[in-house]
Amino acid sequence: MAFVLAFSLSLLLLLCFLRVAGPWGFVDRPNARSAHQTPTPVGAGICFGLSVTVALLVPNGFAGDSALWLLVLQGCGLGVALVGLIDDRFALPAWLRLFVYLIVATIAGLTLLGTAHVLLLGLAILALGWNINLVNFMDGLDGFVVTQSLSVSLGLAVISLFFPEAYGVTHLTLVLVSALLPFLWLNWPPARIFMGDSGAVFLGFYLGWLGLYATTQDSRLGAAWLILMMPFLVDATYTLLTRLVRGQSPAEAHSEHTYQRLMRATGSVLAMNTGLLALQLSWQIPMALWAAFGAYSPIFAVIFSTIPSLVLVAYGRRYS
Repeated sequence: MAFVLAFSLSLLLLLCFLRVAGPWGFVDRPNARSAHQTPTPVGAGICFGLSVTVALLVPNGFAGDSALWLLVLQGCGLGVALVGLIDDRFALPAWLRLFVYLIVATIAGLTLLGTAHVLLLGLAILALGWNINLVNFMDGLDGFVVTQSLSVSLGLAVISLFFPEAYGVTHLTLVLVSALLPFLWLNWPPARIFMGDSGAVFLGFYLGWLGLYATTQDSRLGAAWLILMMPFLVDATYTLLTRLVRGQSPAEAHSEHTYQRLMRATGSVLAMNTGLLALQLSWQIPMALWAAFGAYSPIFAVIFSTIPSLVLVAYGRRYS
């Protein structure tokens, strides 16, 4: 029932949003850095964010102590989506958005990990805050972020099926998949609608929270999540670090990500999406399976999982 509700509500809200986005001012007009050529409705991420939040209200088989963290997941996820929606319409200051994301990451980290290990908690908060931002950074091509999100969610869902104690991971990933499928239809190139910051920061929070939660259930699931996220993690982290080394502001708009460079090289959004999907199927998912079920330490699979992304980063440097 949760999956059907997430899919149906997401589809309904997206179709409604298409009708009201223009009159309400949620329109992304092309600029010099844009990959699209015509004004397009933006901010539709609030639709699948709200759908996931509502679908998680459906009674499930979680353990009895899950009520608090599930409530935090719903509240924080919807909260960052609403902040992103406001930013889509009125362009909030970067410092304010970052402050909200860190507060949300702190609440989520405390709920999942408590205060027993302060260093671990601090690292988790920073990781979750970074994940919120990096997914937003990577949202620049039709269907690109949703392709990555579905790959991570479906890959983690299938792997978690073999970990009976991690039922919650399976449920949470499939609810997200159900809500994203209608959006994929509308966002696939050429996109008729954009998720905007409301969708990107929601996905960044939700996927990051899933990674933390999966790790608390079994470290092998945490490693699998890390591997599946690697294409985005490598691109966004490398780009941020290189800009910081050059003394450039992280908040300054730019088009220096590897995926943007490769887009200029290929000239095809469809090639970028299918390439990302091929990377997940041919390398990231096999590495995630190795991490989850292999006889050796998952750290080896994590290390090997970085290879294609690092190669693409090096190749992308050829294109300014």
